[in-house]
Amino acid sequence: MDGFDAFDSPAAAEIDPAAEFLAQEQEDLAELGEDMGFNSPPQNMDFFSSNEPNTEVKQEDDAIQNGMETLTNGMGNINVREEPESIKKWKIEQEEKLKLKDENEEKKRKELKEQAKQELNDWYKHYEEQLQKTKENNRSAEETFVSEINDIQPGTEWERVAKQCDFSAKNTRNTKDVSRMRGILLQLKQNPPTRE
Repeated sequence: MDGFDAFDSPAAAEIDPAAEFLAQEQEDLAELGEDMGFNSPPQNMDFFSSNEPNTEVKQEDDAIQNGMETLTNGMGNINVREEPESIKKWKIEQEEKLKLKDENEEKKRKELKEQAKQELNDWYKHYEEQLQKTKENNRSAEETFVSEINDIQPGTEWERVAKQCDFSAKNTRNTKDVSRMRGILLQLKQNPPTRE
C-alpha cells in the first residue's frame, strides 16, 4: 500500500500531467507568437491551482485569445499571389474563342447533317429512277423474248442463235480466241444445214 500513499501526498498533487501539458503548449505557442511578432503571454498560468476565478488568469487568457485571433486573421489576410492582368485577359479571350469555336462547330455539324440528308435523299431518288429504268428494260426484253419464242419457224434456229452472239471483233472480254467459233456460227447462219 506504500505505492498508493505516494499519490495522496501533497508533492504528488503538485505534479499534474494535464497542467504540465498545458504549460508546455503555452510555452510553444508563446515562442510561435514571438516569432510572428506578437507579445508573449505570461508563463505562469496555472488553471488548476484554485477553483476561484482569477482575474489575472482571465486577462492572460484574453491576451492569448487576442493573439490567436490576430494570428488567424493575419493568416487569412495573407495574399496569395494574384495572377497578372495579362493572364486574366488571356483567359477571358480564350474562353470567348472556345465559345465561338463551339458555336461554329455546332453550325457546321448541323450543316453537314442537312447536307447528308439531302445527299441521301438524292441517292434514293437516283436509285429509284435506275430501278424503274431497269424494270422497264427487263419488261420490254421479256416481251420481245416471249414474242420471238411464239414466232418460231423451222429453219430460223441459227438466226436466233446468231442474235444472241456478239460478232464484233472489238470485244476483248474473252481471253480465249473465239474467232473460229464466230466463223462457224456465221457460216451456219448463212447456210443452215438441211434436215433429212
